This record gives sequence, structure tokens and C-alpha cells, in this order.
Amino acid sequence: MPAHRPPAAAAQPGRALKALWYDGLSSRGRRALVMIEPAAGGPQLVIEPLDAPGDGLCLAHRQVQWPQTYGRGTAQNRLTVALGEHGTLEVQSAAQWHEAYSRAGGKRKVAERLQLGWKLLLGFTAASVLLLVLFFRYGTPVLATQLARFVPIAWELEISQQALAQLDGKVFKPSGLPAARQLALRQRFEAMLADIPEPLRRYRGYQPMWRLEFRASEFIGANALAFPGGVMVLTDGMVALAEKHKLGDDALLGVLAHEIGHIVHRHSSRALIEQTVLNAVLSMALSDVSGWVALASTSLTTLAYSRAHEREADCFSMALMRHQKMDTRPLARLFAAVTETPMPAPQGQGQAGRKPSAGWDWLSTHPDSGLRIADFQAGQAMQCDLRTGRLR
Repeated sequence: MPAHRPPAAAAQPGRALKALWYDGLSSRGRRALVMIEPAAGGPQLVIEPLDAPGDGLCLAHRQVQWPQTYGRGTAQNRLTVALGEHGTLEVQSAAQWHEAYSRAGGKRKVAERLQLGWKLLLGFTAASVLLLVLFFRYGTPVLATQLARFVPIAWELEISQQALAQLDGKVFKPSGLPAARQLALRQRFEAMLADIPEPLRRYRGYQPMWRLEFRASEFIGANALAFPGGVMVLTDGMVALAEKHKLGDDALLGVLAHEIGHIVHRHSSRALIEQTVLNAVLSMALSDVSGWVALASTSLTTLAYSRAHEREADCFSMALMRHQKMDTRPLARLFAAVTETPMPAPQGQGQAGRKPSAGWDWLSTHPDSGLRIADFQAGQAMQCDLRTGRLR
């Protein structure tokens, strides 16, 4: 409740401001003197109507809708102050009002300080951008990694079945590999699966329904694909390329180890979660920004997540092949043949001594081919923890 007080404003005219008070009891404005005074909960407002001296009104800080302060370029001559159930004030000098409010200990709101101070606004913007970058770079992948454990494997298998059905007849054709050749590769594949050490299993209790399929495809050529839940496809083109370069089945098993890594790390489910979080946050953060900017931000961030998944699958394949005492150099040569990338000079240290990429990796779904080949040639990579098959 407002407090009534003696006409202090009239006694101290130098501190009082002229105003019209529309008290809600009459449509006619009452001439008044007002003062803004310091108080424990923030400046309080004292109103002294000139037509009734001594009948002053004192409103606590929370009872007044204090007007926003504007910059010099948008300064107001008059302003209106809402008083809730006590009507409104029309103050003749906005500048004097804001000066009195500041003298009484009033502080500008964050939004006002941002509007009036370009340095503060710049700092706030930079901090916001930094937080977004850190969230997308570190927070979103960690969040997706944890949430993926709650994705039912039945859902993953259903998605895989639908995706494979759509690709069959459009992208894939039945494999032309002899049945005996398919059987031999499946037996090697199953032996590899049977010897995955526990530290390489990212999600405890996760049991994919492993199945290796063979397909022919002129569209994707020499390739291999991993679907969520355990379904994998190896193309005839990849088998033929390994045979052409006389690389042996270890090279093909290395390719399959890479795809196993995608499934063990649940990259498909994590990618879906990352995309969902990315779209939700960017839609809020960039709601007033051009659609092209939002699309570019989403695309570049998604590509970064994809490259991270590929590097993690590389780490897994190196770790698994090392555990099973398989040479990774045939896989390096097969990668070089697939990507038509020259083999690097032997370094023996993975990333050490290699030429940097051309700088366009951020526009690709995969890391630089030359760097990946050098890692497999060396059988190790600086970014890989070969004990767990994860990125450091």
C-alpha cells in the first residue's frame, strides 16, 4: 500500500519535477510536484498534488513502471510513467527525470545499458557468440553422446531396414560376388566381431544385430556403409579395388573395422541428436538473422560433427586392428586408391612431418584424405587414444 506523507516536495522545490498526475479518478490531469528519493528496495516516488497540499503519495520502487532510458539520439522531451492502480504521470522533462532517478541510486537495466553503451553491447555479443561456439563445439557432442544410450536399438534397426529398402533398386543392385567369396569375407568379419575388447565398446550393454550385406553400385562405386543397429554394406567395387591392387582381405577388414566403429559409437543416433539440438538452438539464436546465414551456420556445424565422427571411426579401426595384430598399411593403400590420393612418404609418426591440408576441410564431411592415409600408414594418430578407440 502507498504511504501518505507531508508535502516534502513543496519544501524542496529545487529537487521536485513538474508533472501532470492522472489518478484514474478523473479524466483531468492534476498538476503535481514529484520527487525520486533513495530507498532500501530501490528509488521510491513521491507525488505532491498542488491542488491538495499535504495529501502526498509515496510509491515503492516495485509499484512504479520506471521508464527506459534512451540514448541521446532518441531523447524524449516528455515521458509517461505508469503507476498501476494509481494512474499515470506525465513528466514535462524526461532528462530531469532520468537524472533524478540516477541521483537516487537507480540503475539502468541490462537492456538499457546495452543500448546506450556500444562497448558493452560488443562485449555481450562477443560473449554470446563464444558461448554458442563452445556449446556447439563441446557441449552438443557430449550431450548427444550421453543421450544416444537411451535410443532403442529396435528404432535403429527399423530405420536401417527402411533406408536399405529405399537404396535397393535405386542405388544398389544385387552383388555379383560369388557366394563362396561372400562367405569367406563374412567369416573374417564375424571373427573380427568376436574379438572386440571391452575397452573399445563405447556403450555398455549395447548389442548391435550385426549383419554384413554385399551390393553392387555404379553410383557410389568402391564404398562401404554402416547403418544404425548393426547393418553394414560392402560394395563389389571396394572388393574389386582391393583385389586390383593386391592388398588382400586385411585391407577390406580394415574398411569394415571403420564401419564397425560408426556403429559401436552410435554415430547415426548421435548425428540425429546433434542435428536436433543444433536446429533448436540456432532457430532461437538466429531468429532475426537471414535464412541464408542460419542455413550456412547449420551446414558448417553439421559438417564439423560429421568429420569428428569419421575421425573417431578411424581411431576405432586403428585400435581394433592393432588389438588383432593386423597391419594397417594395406588399408592406407586402399584409402589412397579409393580417394585417388598419392601415398605419403613414410614418416612412421602419423601426423608428424605431414603437409597441412589445403584448408577446405571445413567444407567436407570427411577429414583430409592425405592426413588419414598417413595415419593408417603409420598405424597411429595424435588425436586417437588407441586403448579405447576414441578421440583424445
